[in-house]
Amino acid sequence: MSVIAPEMLLALQTVFLIPLLVSIAFRMRGNDFMHGITMLATVTIVIIGVISVAVAFGNADIINQYYMNPASTMVVFGMHSLLGGAALASGVWLVVLWRPKSTDFAVKSKRIWRLTVSLWFLAFLVGLLLYAALTTTYL
Repeated sequence: MSVIAPEMLLALQTVFLIPLLVSIAFRMRGNDFMHGITMLATVTIVIIGVISVAVAFGNADIINQYYMNPASTMVVFGMHSLLGGAALASGVWLVVLWRPKSTDFAVKSKRIWRLTVSLWFLAFLVGLLLYAALTTTYL
């Protein structure tokens, strides 16, 4: 039964965040085409990563193997899953709305873009809490 180490999960979360930051930089510079391309790549990377982690965990008894306090860890894991799922869903929504030659994409997607970034960062912060729950006795 293979289980992904908590350090690997933290590294994956960081890998998921980096292309989002690159996409934000393109968006802020007004380069909507590259923003769309990097957002598409980011969403694709995250979907593949989430599926890979889900397959790796499978039926593993991860709670008893790693977690010091299963109850609080499950609350943090649930929050991370909800925020991460919402961030991914809004990212997919943003990518679906993107039209490469659209002149009003930036205006139409402003609220979705802000929602996506906010949810993504919240999921990352809760992921850090999850890492603390996996590796320390504080939670």
